[in-house]
Amino acid sequence: MKNNQLRAFVAVAEHGTIRAAARSLALSQTAVTKSLRELELDLQVGLLHRSPQGVRLTTAGLELLRRAKLILAELDEARASIQSLRGQGTPRVNAAMTPAFSVLCLPDALERFRVRYPDARLGIRDAFLSQLLPMLRDGTIDLAITALLPEVLGADLSFEPLGRLTIALSGRPGRFGPGPHRLADLGDAVWLLDESRGGISEAVRQWLMRNQVPTPRQVIECPSSMAALILSTRGDAIAPVPQAMLSQSWLMPMTQEIALHEPLPTVPIGIVVRKDSRLDAAASWFAECARLAIRAIPTASPQQR
Repeated sequence: MKNNQLRAFVAVAEHGTIRAAARSLALSQTAVTKSLRELELDLQVGLLHRSPQGVRLTTAGLELLRRAKLILAELDEARASIQSLRGQGTPRVNAAMTPAFSVLCLPDALERFRVRYPDARLGIRDAFLSQLLPMLRDGTIDLAITALLPEVLGADLSFEPLGRLTIALSGRPGRFGPGPHRLADLGDAVWLLDESRGGISEAVRQWLMRNQVPTPRQVIECPSSMAALILSTRGDAIAPVPQAMLSQSWLMPMTQEIALHEPLPTVPIGIVVRKDSRLDAAASWFAECARLAIRAIPTASPQQR
C-alpha cells in the first residue's frame, strides 16, 4: 500500500465518486482510477462497488477506510512534527470539544495557546460524544475534550479526568415556575437528550433510574448544541446542561435552572486521546491550556453524585 493509493481511496470514499475525488486531489480521473486498481491488486480484494450513481464500499473497503484515515493522519502528523523540529512548516492541531468546554473554557485556553503558538493552524470542532469519538479513532482529530463516563471507552482510548461538571436542568424563563420541583413531576415535559452511551445524556438517564423516575415520555434526540439552545430557550423543552454554563451573562436572560428537590448528578470532564498516539509539541500545549482552563470551572460539591 502506498501513500497516494490510500489518499485516492479515502477521497473516493468521502466524496462518493471518482470524479469528485479527483477534483479534490487535483488529479485526473485516470490517475485516481489507476491508484484504486493498484491498491485492490495489492490487497487482492475488491474495495468498491462501482455504478453509474457512484461508488459504495465493500466490507473490506469499510475496514480499510477506518485504518487508512488513521494511517494518513499519523503520516501527516509525523511530517508536521519533523518540519517543526527543523524550524519549518506551521504547527497544526485538530481538536473536538463538547459545547460545555467551548462555552466555559475555550476563550481562555485559546488565548493562552496563541501566546506560544501564534501562527499555528488550529482546527476546532464542536461535537457531542457520539460524534467526536469516531473522529478521534480515525485520526481526524488529535484530541477530544469532553464530559463522559469513562467506562464506555474502549481499550484504544485513554481518558485523563480533570474535574467534574454538575449537570442541571434548564428551560425557558418562567416555563416551569420557581420550584423546587420533583423529577417525577417533569415526566410530561419534552426532554432534549442525545443517543451517546457515555455522555451527559447517559448520566441523566442513570440519574433518573437512581431516583426511580421513568424515562421521560417525550424525548427529542438532539445531538446539536444550537438546536438544543433554541428548543430550550424559545420552546418548552428541558435541556440538561452543566450548571456553570447557566451563570454565563449572555445566557442568563434566555434560560434558567429548574430548581429540584433531588441532588444533581455530576459527570467527569477531561481529555481523550488515542493510546497508540503521542501528541506533538503544539497539541501537547493545547492540551495543557485545556487543563488549566478546566480546573478553573466550579466543580461539584461532595454531596452531589
